[in-house]
Amino acid sequence: MKFAAFTAAALLAATNAQAFELGTTGISLGLETTAEYNIDAENMTLVTTPKLAYNAYGMFNLTVGTDLDIYDDEFVFGDVAPTLDFEASTHIRENVKLYLETGYDLEAEDMSDVVVGATFAF
Repeated sequence: MKFAAFTAAALLAATNAQAFELGTTGISLGLETTAEYNIDAENMTLVTTPKLAYNAYGMFNLTVGTDLDIYDDEFVFGDVAPTLDFEASTHIRENVKLYLETGYDLEAEDMSDVVVGATFAF
């Protein structure tokens, strides 16, 4: 019964969360919610990830987001300060993306590693 109620609440939250553009400003807001039940560990989790993105000149993407833990076998929202994740990216070809990413842990008040990379998709 606990699993069914948790799944229903998670699906309701996930279906109400959707990304939208703020006019023609290039700014968009999004929200992704993930509900999981680990059968082997008998552990239920609910994590939501809000994101704010800005597309500059149709070429560069700047994104900030964070994972907010809501439930981990008990209600845990607000117990730990989140980590803000930052990314700047651009596509140099349709299938090649360059990116720079880092993060800032609000709990430890510490910046994570700065990573520069490229992805290729086909």
